[in-house]
Amino acid sequence: MKLEEKKVEYGPRQGTTAESGHPTSERDLLKVDPKVQNVQRNSQFSLAHLTTYSVHWLTFWEIPTTYENISVLNARLFPSEFALAGFPEFPDTTRTLRTLLQMRPKYRGFATSDPRKGVFLTEKGRDIAVKVVAVLGVPTFEGKAVEQNVLPDYRGMSKDRQHTRNPAQIIADAKEKLLYRRFKEGRFEDTDIVHFLGLVSLYDHTPAYRQ
Repeated sequence: MKLEEKKVEYGPRQGTTAESGHPTSERDLLKVDPKVQNVQRNSQFSLAHLTTYSVHWLTFWEIPTTYENISVLNARLFPSEFALAGFPEFPDTTRTLRTLLQMRPKYRGFATSDPRKGVFLTEKGRDIAVKVVAVLGVPTFEGKAVEQNVLPDYRGMSKDRQHTRNPAQIIADAKEKLLYRRFKEGRFEDTDIVHFLGLVSLYDHTPAYRQ
């Protein structure tokens, strides 16, 4: 039997993390930089406020908002608050889980959660996240701030906003989503339901009039 030599390709693939300028998978969360330079600013917020910041960015990056992913990102961004004492490379999952319990509608009302689906910010939680981002700034990824074209619009929707749909803009926005990039890369098997929800901008916290 003749063995054929397989050529190994090096360098980032099209639409990968290196080109996206932000995390595109759970493993990429380990490359998010801590906000140690803002430790005094961090102290202005409770653990629940800081966690809304993490959930907000996971949602925007289209990475599942599972308890595990939130624990990892919390520890990466805010190690003094969410990493294990004496072991800063490991997340304190217990602290994050307790914080998520405090964020539920029964208490602070920042988020809803489901062990099978993840954590979803309520309207109140999204408002809190915007305020935290305004103070702490955007995350940095491998030493660089996330690219401008992946930043959400913090100004909110105007009450008299235009309701006319722009097909060209809808298509352009869809091509920026992770689901489309996975399709172009031929890696559709790496997708999940959360990527489809991101494509259509539909989450558990989406208001009924937009569903």
